[in-house]
Amino acid sequence: MRYSIWHILLMTAFLACTCMTVNAQDVTTAAGDVNKRHEQAASEQKREGAEIAKKRKKLQQKLARLQDEVAKEQKNLAADKAEVKALAAKRDDLQHEIATRLASKEELDNIFLDHTRNFLSLTEDSPSSSQEGERLDQLKGYLTGNRIFDLEDMTRLLAMYFDDIETGKHTVKYQGKVLDRSGEDRTADIIRFGHMSALFSTEENNGFLSFSPGSRRLLMSGDPGFFTGRDIASFFADEANIAPIDISGGAAISQLARKESLEDRLRSGGILVIPILLVGLAAIIIALERLFFLSRVRSNTDALMTRVTELVFQGDFEKALQITIPHKNRPTGKVLMAGLVHKNEKHEVIESVMSEAILTQIPRLERFIGALKVLAAVAPLLGLLGTVTGMINTFQVITTHGTGDPRLMAGGISEAMVTTQVGLAVAIPIMMVASFLGGRVKNIARDMEEKGIALMGAMMKHNGNHA
Repeated sequence: MRYSIWHILLMTAFLACTCMTVNAQDVTTAAGDVNKRHEQAASEQKREGAEIAKKRKKLQQKLARLQDEVAKEQKNLAADKAEVKALAAKRDDLQHEIATRLASKEELDNIFLDHTRNFLSLTEDSPSSSQEGERLDQLKGYLTGNRIFDLEDMTRLLAMYFDDIETGKHTVKYQGKVLDRSGEDRTADIIRFGHMSALFSTEENNGFLSFSPGSRRLLMSGDPGFFTGRDIASFFADEANIAPIDISGGAAISQLARKESLEDRLRSGGILVIPILLVGLAAIIIALERLFFLSRVRSNTDALMTRVTELVFQGDFEKALQITIPHKNRPTGKVLMAGLVHKNEKHEVIESVMSEAILTQIPRLERFIGALKVLAAVAPLLGLLGTVTGMINTFQVITTHGTGDPRLMAGGISEAMVTTQVGLAVAIPIMMVASFLGGRVKNIARDMEEKGIALMGAMMKHNGNHA
């Protein structure tokens, strides 16, 4: 237990106060104890002071050592901070370089994928793919999943490009299997013109071939038509060195497959096509009847008129009348007969009789021509009615279903267009035939007037000579 001087003094004062009644001997004894305790306390204090000084020295040494270590660590920390800063800058540079390379790699991958898609699209349209199915598998493999493309993939794609270019340079003739229009396998002679087109020839028919990516087979297209089919057959038979090809990338061939027949086209026009066709049928019947009638009544009357004029100049009216009798069913013959029958009448009477004969024949000649003109006007009006009806149906579909699916509007638009087309197709020939028949009637009427005036002139000249 440690005591300071103040503690000792306080204890002494306390003892003095409490022991004031103690006798002197006790005081002496107490003083000795106090001195003894004081000495012990001083010794204890000295010992503790030495111990404290020793510990302080150790602590000061330790503090100095720690301060040295702190200074050293601060230097190390500064060096580490500088190194960390340098590493952070290097890390940023590396991250920027990695991001740049990743962006370049992503751009390169996108370019690779775009070229692959374009190449696949061209390959799926090429008839040569029927013999190179593994190329389709490779191209489709590049487009499936999240692949990481390397230099080997790009080299392989480039090699396929060059192979494709080489394939497109040649015309190949071989015998192979194709699918006919009913889906059956057929053996046919095949000629492939690079990537543009392929032709086939069998004993029954010939035509174009198109490639189906799904079945990876060559399919017979629609009927190419008589003249195109004839050219294809001549090329296969080595009778011609020019062959029809499809340079539209398959669009023309696909159009052949979707080619509508005349019946399908008329059916798409709706019910109003029927009256338009009936108008056309009626016009055909009338036109045929008029053509037959006008061709029957028209004849070369110049030779007849020359002979009649000669006989009239000679005064042989009976013989002139007899040679006109075979032409009595023709308008000009009837006009001449009317004039010769009234040969003894006055000039005014003969002129009146011949004019009456002409006026009598003209209605027979113009019969049904007005009806043809009416039919020519009715046909496009019916087509216009079909157009209006089709557009009304189209607007009703739009009101009900919107414009999302154009196929829903196709029926009304088809009806609108086809009826107009059929109406004009019927009306235009009718107008041309009506105009042609009208011209024939005018020619016959002009011939009647010309021959009638010539006969009157001959009769007047004869009467003047014998007056």
